[in-house]
Amino acid sequence: MEPQTVEAEGFIINQGDIGDYFYVVEDGEINFVIDGKVVGQCTRGGSFGELALLYDCPRNASCVAITDCKLWRVDQTTFRYILANNTATDQRGVIDVLKKVPFLSGLDPANMNKITDALTSVTFHDGERIITKGDVGEVFYIIREGTVEVSDIGLGDSQYVDQILKAGDSFGERALMTGDVRAANITAKGEVSCLCLSRDVFEKVLGPLQDLLDKAMTKSILSHLFICTVQFTFAPNDFKC
Repeated sequence: MEPQTVEAEGFIINQGDIGDYFYVVEDGEINFVIDGKVVGQCTRGGSFGELALLYDCPRNASCVAITDCKLWRVDQTTFRYILANNTATDQRGVIDVLKKVPFLSGLDPANMNKITDALTSVTFHDGERIITKGDVGEVFYIIREGTVEVSDIGLGDSQYVDQILKAGDSFGERALMTGDVRAANITAKGEVSCLCLSRDVFEKVLGPLQDLLDKAMTKSILSHLFICTVQFTFAPNDFKC
């Protein structure tokens, strides 16, 4: 990243040029101009220029300094390298969370990557209800940032203590597995960012869930049988010194 200064009324980007840099504004104000018409502005802390670098397309707007500006710029190669590394890091973190979900833990890497690519980002505000008890479940969530409160947990006579879930936790997997009604209320505590996956999208990506559920159940049963067999075959008294 290198610094750049631009005087008032100076052009930083010309509409139609080939993109070569991504810009971050340290100080100053900038107009975005398309065909001579101002369509937007950017001020301190803002950024611009990424689209042409991502898609190798001409600049779709001119960027003109309204005041003297101090900028930082990153060339296309460095920009794509940073973006790729951040994307890969995010994906690894999501996969680590997905591996903790019982019916997804046995997926091979290719299918796990398909799920991460199909996830959608959504933001909830403080106090916003994410899941309402009794609603039909259709969406599975992973918390990226923030915390949520799980309250009024249980159906029928079974009731449980309220819980707090944080970044890295997931909820709503029963929606993917069964489509049953929600068994608790889940509410955002402060700003919360989540990744979500609907049952419909899941089945379009990986096919019907029943095969996955059957495999997960078989794996669980075999694991349990193996533990029981080991305990039966090698009793503690067999290892006396």
